[in-house]
Amino acid sequence: MLFDSSTLLAFAAASLAVYLAPGADMAYIASHSVPHGLRAGAWAATGTVLGVFIQAVAAATGATAIFLVSPLAFEAVRWAGVAYLCWLGIRLLRAPAPGLGAEAARRQRAGPVVLKGMAINLLNPKISLFFLAFLPQFADPAQGGMFAQLLTLGLLFAGGAIAWCYFLAWAFARLGGWLARRRASLIWQNRISGGAMLLFAGLLAVAGVRR
Repeated sequence: MLFDSSTLLAFAAASLAVYLAPGADMAYIASHSVPHGLRAGAWAATGTVLGVFIQAVAAATGATAIFLVSPLAFEAVRWAGVAYLCWLGIRLLRAPAPGLGAEAARRQRAGPVVLKGMAINLLNPKISLFFLAFLPQFADPAQGGMFAQLLTLGLLFAGGAIAWCYFLAWAFARLGGWLARRRASLIWQNRISGGAMLLFAGLLAVAGVRR
């Protein structure tokens, strides 16, 4: 057995704290779920979770350790992430009030929504460093191979992220149904989501390399 029950409980509690922290992925899921419903929100959630999954596997294999030894690589990906979040935020701020209902949802194509969600997490190297620091805290060399332990922990984290992100999609879709009866409130939908994206872009921009 790779992990005892106390380790798994501690990991679950720490993971939950991470899930609850607001982030660009939460804003992205909201920007699709509120105006377009659960299906579009589920696509957005799928994209963000795929990004988390790839980051977790990369950390387990040691691929993301490049950010520890190459500040240039870290900075290149970080600024690409800043530019991407700014682009998403500006697009949301400049967009008209979002459409509602089945017709608006049908205009949402799954592929682009999923890929944009993936990019939010893949273009944030601080997530890579987070996994490099977070996962080993719950691994023990005495319990077996570190790769197997880190990969298992990464998959468990991604599994929890699936449940959390799909819950967010459902909750924001319900909120969208409530706002549909108060259409004037939707004028602020894109402004809030776009402002959140720009905020997270600013936070990533000032983060720098802290090791």
